[in-house]
Amino acid sequence: MRFSGFLAVFLVWMFATEARAFDWDIQRIDGRDYVSVAKIAEFYNLPLDVAPSDRQMYLSRGGRSLTARADSRDLDINGVRYVLSFPVLDRNGKFWVSRMDLGKTIEPAFRPENVQGLKPFSLVVLDPGHGGQDKGAASPYEFEKNFALDVARRVRNELQQAGLRVFMTRNNDSFVELQDRAAMANAKQNCIFVSIHFNATDTNPDASGLEIYSITPRGSPSTEYDTLLVRDMVQEYGNANEVQSFALAHTIFHSLRGANLDMADRGVKRARFAVLRLTKMPAVLIEGGFLTNSGDAKRVASTAWRNQYAKAIARGILAYRKLVETDQAPPTMAEYRNGTASVNSAATPPPRPVATPAPAPVNSINLRDLPQ
Repeated sequence: MRFSGFLAVFLVWMFATEARAFDWDIQRIDGRDYVSVAKIAEFYNLPLDVAPSDRQMYLSRGGRSLTARADSRDLDINGVRYVLSFPVLDRNGKFWVSRMDLGKTIEPAFRPENVQGLKPFSLVVLDPGHGGQDKGAASPYEFEKNFALDVARRVRNELQQAGLRVFMTRNNDSFVELQDRAAMANAKQNCIFVSIHFNATDTNPDASGLEIYSITPRGSPSTEYDTLLVRDMVQEYGNANEVQSFALAHTIFHSLRGANLDMADRGVKRARFAVLRLTKMPAVLIEGGFLTNSGDAKRVASTAWRNQYAKAIARGILAYRKLVETDQAPPTMAEYRNGTASVNSAATPPPRPVATPAPAPVNSINLRDLPQ
C-alpha cells in the first residue's frame, strides 16, 4: 500500500483539533507507521512511568486501563480483549502499536462517543445463522441453526418491548443464502445488522468463550490471518461503516462481558464474512460459545442461559442506540457489573408489552417450542 493509504485510515479522527495538536512522534518500522505506547498513555492520561514486565505492560488510571503484550495482537482495553490488526512491537523495552490500530481500535474503544458518522436507527435486522439444510455446528443437545433462531427471537422480543422495530432474515427453519441476507438488510432504511451464531472447532475441544466480529479495515489482515492478503486491499460495502460497526461490536460486547454468562472472553475481532462485507449499515456477527466444548454446549442448551444471553445482546443494542442518539459513552463491562450502567436515552419510547418467550427444553429444541 502507498504511504497515502496509511494516512487515509487515520483521517477519521487524526485531524480532530485535539489529536492534530498532539505530538505523536510517529515512527516508520518495517514499512509500517507506529506510535509508542508511552505516547498513547500520555494522550489518554494513563501512567507514563510504567515499564514492561515479563514482556507485558499494564496501564490504569481513572477508570481506563490498557494491557499490551509484546509480539501479540491481543490488547486489553478496560478489561475487555481486542484483537489488533498487527502485533505490538518491543524495541529495546519500548512498546509500539501500529497507527492503524490506534485509529481503528484503541481510539474508538476508549472514546466511542467520538466516532464520526454515528446515525440514529429505528430498525434492527436480526440474522439467525444457518437454517434448513445448513445445520451449522452441532452439540450433544441441538444444532446451531435452532439455537441461533431461538436466541434471535428472544432478542427480538426484548427489542420490541423497548420500542424498536425488528426484521429477521429468517423466522423459521429455512435456508437463506448469505448474499440474500445482506440484500434483505440493504433494502431497509435506518437500521443496523446483528448476525447470531455459535462457534465450533474440529481441532481443539477446549476452545470456549464469546467473541464478536465487525468488518476488517481495508489494508488490515482479518483476525484469522497473520499477513496481508490481496483481498485485504479491496474496499467492501461494509468498509463504509467500519468504525461505526466497530463501535456497535464494542458496545454489545461490553454488555455481554458485563452479564453473568460464565464464558471466556475471546474478544472483539475483525473478519470479512459475507454478511459483514456486503451490508451497507453498521453490522456485527456474534459467536455465542463453542458447541464443541462440553461446558459451553451445556450452558447454551439451557433455556435460562439463552434468555440471559439474549437480554445481554439486546441491552448492548439499546446501549448503542443511546450512544448514537446522545453522543454519550456507552457503559463499560465494569459499569454493567457494578450496577451503574444505563442504556435508556431521553428519546427512548415507552416500552410496549410483548408476549413472554415460550420455554424450550434443555436437552432438545423443537421449532414448535421456540419463542414465536
